[in-house]
Amino acid sequence: MMAEDPSAPAGGSSAKRLASDGGRGISASERSRRELDEAERLLAGDPAQRRLITRALVAAIALHATVLFARMPNWGPEPLRVDAPQEQAMKVQFLKPPAPPKAPPKPPEPVKKKIPRPDPTPDEPEPVKEAPPPPPLTSEMPSAPAPAQDVGPIRVSPGQGPGIIKKVEPIYPPLARTSRIEGTVVVDAIIRKDGSVSDVTVLKSSSRLFDQACIDAVKQWRFTPGNQDVILTVTVNFTLR
Repeated sequence: MMAEDPSAPAGGSSAKRLASDGGRGISASERSRRELDEAERLLAGDPAQRRLITRALVAAIALHATVLFARMPNWGPEPLRVDAPQEQAMKVQFLKPPAPPKAPPKPPEPVKKKIPRPDPTPDEPEPVKEAPPPPPLTSEMPSAPAPAQDVGPIRVSPGQGPGIIKKVEPIYPPLARTSRIEGTVVVDAIIRKDGSVSDVTVLKSSSRLFDQACIDAVKQWRFTPGNQDVILTVTVNFTLR
């Protein structure tokens, strides 16, 4: 066996003894007891090493206490609860379309004149009128009658005017259809002898949106031919379907 060096630290000799004892099959409890005895002997013999070990033990205890307090459920500031922003309800209100304008009043009907009937039992007999004498015969040939002059179109009522044989429906204005507007247009139409329509004049309209569409449609109408130009009042209704 080698001789133990007296100048070597005590820890080295104790480690050698523990290593030599471990080879002999010492139990774990006996080994722990010997290690504690060796630590006490070292602390008692070296003050500097004892202070170092004490500081290490205090630091370990402080570290364990900090970790223990950090893992506690009620330690530290309360968590701040942040609620999600609430959704704002949006209210959509649909406006009702404007009420359709009232239809224009119908034109007054012509007043029928009453023809007085003769009295079936007159008190006095009516005098018999003598026929005028025939004109004297002359050798001159009678002159030809003068041609009838065209006095222009005459106004007729809707029931007495020429009959319509072709009617073109007006094109509904897009702006009026989008706005859901209905209306009526009253026009005067000049109808020629051949049944065509030459001029159309607006008399009354519930909305200016329908004027041009009414004029374009009435100009395409066709009526039965006649002997004279006439003026006929026509009413055109614009109704959404």
